Amino acid sequence: MGMGRRGVFLDLAGTLVEPLKPDRLDEITLIPGVVEAVARLSSAGFVCPVVTIQSRIAKGLWSLSDFEKWFASFAAELQLQGAIVVGPYVCPHRFAKPCLCKKPLYDRAASEHRLNPVDFFVIGDSPDDVCAARRLGARGCLVRTGWAGAPCVVEEAAPDASIVVSSFGEAADWILHIS
Repeated sequence: MGMGRRGVFLDLAGTLVEPLKPDRLDEITLIPGVVEAVARLSSAGFVCPVVTIQSRIAKGLWSLSDFEKWFASFAAELQLQGAIVVGPYVCPHRFAKPCLCKKPLYDRAASEHRLNPVDFFVIGDSPDDVCAARRLGARGCLVRTGWAGAPCVVEEAAPDASIVVSSFGEAADWILHIS
């Protein structure tokens, strides 16, 4: 298959799942409405790579291997409901530490899935997510869940966001409408 597939990069914590800072992987639950929205994107032909910072790995709360096993189960659960996600593309470092692996995660996902850079979107709940979208030449959708539940986070992220919405479902609706 040649270049030209459309992609929606998805943040994990605060965008697809909650809580933001779990102590254990078994505490993580889906945010209501996410599965249906990802299924709509999947049905429309979008590839949905999950790009996530898992600083809990650096903190020793779980290993990369444990996270990957959890993600495989998570992705299989979503797939049963028509919501296809790929990955995970994981940065295991702490937020406050400089890190060079975040941008290459997007590049690797795009290359592996033959995504057309003109048709990228990013859905996330933080300034970093929509800033990544801008750096990639993508359109960033800031979802007011997770970190963006705080007005100060929305204010910081808004200049880089193509749209600010209250739910993941609204972000999916917007992407499907303009695509």
